[in-house]
Amino acid sequence: MATRAAGLNGLKVQGSEYLPSFCIVERLNFMLLTITPFVADGVANDWQKAVACLERTLGSILGNPERDLRAMVICQDRPPLTLKDDRYLFLETKQPKPNKQDPMAKERDKGAKTVEAFDAARELSPEYVMLVDGDDLISNTLASYVYQRPTFDAFCLKRGYKWREGSSHFTLLSGFNQICESAFVWRFDKRLFPAYLGKTYTKRICDQEHNLVEAAMNAEGLQVDKIYEPKAVYVTGHVNHIHPSLHKFTLKRRIKHFVLSPWRSHKLTPELKAEFGLTHEATKRSEC
Repeated sequence: MATRAAGLNGLKVQGSEYLPSFCIVERLNFMLLTITPFVADGVANDWQKAVACLERTLGSILGNPERDLRAMVICQDRPPLTLKDDRYLFLETKQPKPNKQDPMAKERDKGAKTVEAFDAARELSPEYVMLVDGDDLISNTLASYVYQRPTFDAFCLKRGYKWREGSSHFTLLSGFNQICESAFVWRFDKRLFPAYLGKTYTKRICDQEHNLVEAAMNAEGLQVDKIYEPKAVYVTGHVNHIHPSLHKFTLKRRIKHFVLSPWRSHKLTPELKAEFGLTHEATKRSEC
């Protein structure tokens, strides 16, 4: 696989060697590239746990059987993963690590990594790109769903699941794209990404806050497939969220959840575990 790798600065296919900066050995014109900006060692509250979450996330992405899919992770430190899949790419960034105690610095670090990854994507020439947080999960049917609908500019996940680590249930969420960043697939073309593929800079659709992306795409007149079948999972309940307070629910919200839970709660069946890469995940609690 090393002879087919795109040799961006620091880009590395699992098991291959680093290649010279921006030296293309063979251009990989594949369909879907997922991009995951990952927290560095010494910045994560628990690096070992962060790596375990990332491995689970990549397992869900690479659970899609399509060979023309790539999952890119960008970080200052290469995570010690056990997965063996030549569709995994690692991009090392040289930017300094942010202050662990500064949430805004960590957000800027994540944004800078995203920009750097999109620069790399320009060399890789994917048909579609998707941002995936390092703890979220993706359905193993998502890639085939996108590939079968080539007339759309973008895809917006309007419904999805929320899962608290260890729970034996998923919670179905409406307005999923308002809550989770891992909710969009974009065609990688000049209309959506003029800063990278056009001649002049204008604000990219993906530069919007994720709760504003849908409106931005609508305003541009893009053909957006709004997907109501859950194809992603927003994961909570571990120690590495940048803003952990956002996952602490108010009493009012807990009461609302209790009232609606019979309709929104989905038991984590073997089929759902297989779809989202949780086959080997232990579940201990009944709450979502």
